[in-house]
Amino acid sequence: MDGDLIQNRIISLLINGLEKEGVLRQNNQPEDIIGNLDLSISNEPIESADIVTLIDKIIQNSVNTNDALFMNQMYGKMNQTSIYADILTTFLNTSMYTYEVAPLLTLIEKECIFNLTQHIWGESKGDGVFTPGGSISNMKGLMLARNSRIKNVKVTGLNNASNYRVFISNQAHYSFLKGAVFMGFGSESIVKIKTNNRGQLLTENLLEAIETEKQKGNIPLMLVGVAGTTFSGVFDDLNALSQIALDNDMWYHVDAVYGGSLMFSEREKHKFIGIENADSVSWNLHKIMGIPLICSAFLTKEQGLLNEAFSVDADYLFHDDDKLDLGQKSLQCGRRVDALKLWLAWKHDGNAGFAERIDGLMKSTNLFSEEIKLRNNFELLCDPESPIITFRVLNNSFNEDENNALNKAVRNQIFKEGEILFNFSEYKGRIYLRCVISDPNLGLDQIYDIINRIEAAASEQTLNKAYQKEAENVQ
Repeated sequence: MDGDLIQNRIISLLINGLEKEGVLRQNNQPEDIIGNLDLSISNEPIESADIVTLIDKIIQNSVNTNDALFMNQMYGKMNQTSIYADILTTFLNTSMYTYEVAPLLTLIEKECIFNLTQHIWGESKGDGVFTPGGSISNMKGLMLARNSRIKNVKVTGLNNASNYRVFISNQAHYSFLKGAVFMGFGSESIVKIKTNNRGQLLTENLLEAIETEKQKGNIPLMLVGVAGTTFSGVFDDLNALSQIALDNDMWYHVDAVYGGSLMFSEREKHKFIGIENADSVSWNLHKIMGIPLICSAFLTKEQGLLNEAFSVDADYLFHDDDKLDLGQKSLQCGRRVDALKLWLAWKHDGNAGFAERIDGLMKSTNLFSEEIKLRNNFELLCDPESPIITFRVLNNSFNEDENNALNKAVRNQIFKEGEILFNFSEYKGRIYLRCVISDPNLGLDQIYDIINRIEAAASEQTLNKAYQKEAENVQ
């Protein structure tokens, strides 16, 4: 049958993965892509063979995020079992609002939430729901903080919003600012606290900021601790922050969107001391654990808060005789079955397999950072606390601006080549390169290749700069 062509191409992807011939991305501009692929929607249907051609062109013009050398974002190398679960989710094509349309899947989500909360608060506490992403999870934390402090707000609305303050580090995710604007608190409600040279929130500055806001007549509402910053992957002092939140009657939210999965490892869980005092936690399993996008959980210490915050009267959908419905915990109505991807992978790998992935990632990350330390022309920002290595290339004859330009140029050159993908960011006036390790099997040979390629690019860029200076002198 004609349709078998499409089916066979998809099956080949499952078996062989994305065949990109060693290139993670093509350095194509929009006009190049448009010239090679007809994006327009036509009136007449096209043949299955043409669909297969389109599939191949889509692959060629997409980034292979499943490659070990994709280190550009905080997700990557996928768990194979979870890929099959994602396909199964599509075939089932149901939503997670009621038990009657997702009976087993409802129980699966509840089981996943139970196990996730157990890592934070133990067996007797905790509640949660899967969300469309970490940003929404962080916004839900802001909403619960609001509800806990402003009585009857669900009915009467938000009054005197300008008087409330949310304290975050200057390395916290931008979703808190978006959430404050979205919910009507305004951008001025966000108080950003300075961080140390590693990107960790400075508690002394936090205490000063809280006191300053109180003297202005403002009300401390929420404190956010970060377990794995987006820049350097470091952890705030979650225990110290929990005490500050308690002393100032603030809702304590931990953004563990990136680093949360390190709790699966006995070797790494010490970094989370104090998270058990959090009122809410956001945790993305599509990041370090390699579950296909999206797989995000929002978790609360106290059961029932989510239902109180989000439940509404919708008789056509929710009925009084069914207390298993998850839709009343959720901000949205229709919701994809993201829990199945996590559950099937967890069942396959077990707690031991999940811990093995974390330990493998941290082993590769530490090998990478130790090799950076051995190179005289590199500077490591800090020892990694999660699978992120933040460093920069240095030329001792360059000033700070020239070294910043060098690091940008190195990244841009390697990015255009498309064989290795990593990112860069500015921190305290310096440009750093940032590699996020997502493949637990990344070995020393690959690490050497990455670092050697960066060194070679730095030499090329330095040589180019020397030629430019010489040309300027001749002129």
